[in-house]
Amino acid sequence: MNNYVNDHIEKLKNYEPVESDDTLRAKYSLGDKEIIRLNANENPYGSIPEINFKLSNFSFHNYPDSNQSNLRKFLSEYTGLPSENIVAGSGADEMIELIFKIYGKKGDVLIDVQPTFGMYSFLASSMGMKVINSPRKEDWSIDIGKTINLIKENDSKILFIASPNNPTGNVAKEGEIQSLLETGSMVIVDETYYEFCSKSTSNLLNSYENIIILRSFSKWAGIAGLRIGYMMASKNVIDNIFKIKQPYNVNLAAEVAAITTLENAGKLIENIKIINNEKENFFLFLKQYKNITPFVSEANFILCKFKNNDSEIIFNNLAKEGIFVRKFSDIDLKNYLRISIGKPEQMKKIKNLIKTYYEKS
Repeated sequence: MNNYVNDHIEKLKNYEPVESDDTLRAKYSLGDKEIIRLNANENPYGSIPEINFKLSNFSFHNYPDSNQSNLRKFLSEYTGLPSENIVAGSGADEMIELIFKIYGKKGDVLIDVQPTFGMYSFLASSMGMKVINSPRKEDWSIDIGKTINLIKENDSKILFIASPNNPTGNVAKEGEIQSLLETGSMVIVDETYYEFCSKSTSNLLNSYENIIILRSFSKWAGIAGLRIGYMMASKNVIDNIFKIKQPYNVNLAAEVAAITTLENAGKLIENIKIINNEKENFFLFLKQYKNITPFVSEANFILCKFKNNDSEIIFNNLAKEGIFVRKFSDIDLKNYLRISIGKPEQMKKIKNLIKTYYEKS
């Protein structure tokens, strides 16, 4: 053991990201078979072609603007907020990490409203913070009373609420967010999937200093590989983020892609409509089977509960055909799969495999 390594880092378990195509191909002996990734909520249609054109004619020999002036101007026009209330980062994950650096320290407590995005508890643990679970109700809504009690009992300073929540897909009600804000804790509403539902609590920024809104370009804009997201908050919060962020945290390629996306947002919204329609069709398909309980989702995925050991069997049947969905190591989600919505032809393959399995069983 290295005596110079912090003890909480020694005990920290690696975060489990989605596996690469090469890893999946080797792991499941897929050879040249097409891989369909429906395990990371990526946009199956990818980015708009205008991005490739802009990047092919762009010079990258200069450093990015550390003040993000042009990018923040476009984000201001898109969100309706002043530039001084916005900062961008290398994906929403960087924004989450910066929030912990400002508001968290070793020994503090994070109340984690599980199941939810695993990065919150992971980064809290990496800071040496204690993580206490506040389980959601059976319908995946937040148990507001219990969560508020835990915040007060543990003097918790930070709370993350994903809305729509990953992996359950439900949206937090504005009244619930307001109740949590009244505790005085910093409440971070992660709206990574905002464009799929157009439901936001960003209007609360006008009334509360202790709210932060996070958003991303990964899911709706199809540029997950470029890593760019942004934060909306009070000027005081944004100023503190600028104090501690890396000066060139958003690379030029990501900035160009984000601005081009915002200039052509209407084209992407059309793809989102297609994804949402496909999601509704897939939900109705799943409801036909008594062994599957799909949950209504306002994001680009559907969480499904399976009876018996069907989730493991379905996962393996799909994997053999090069189709990958999300299964969970969490014991509470053992019999669940989260399925991202793909193109119609991809969803047809999943439907056929599920149909074949239940017809035989």
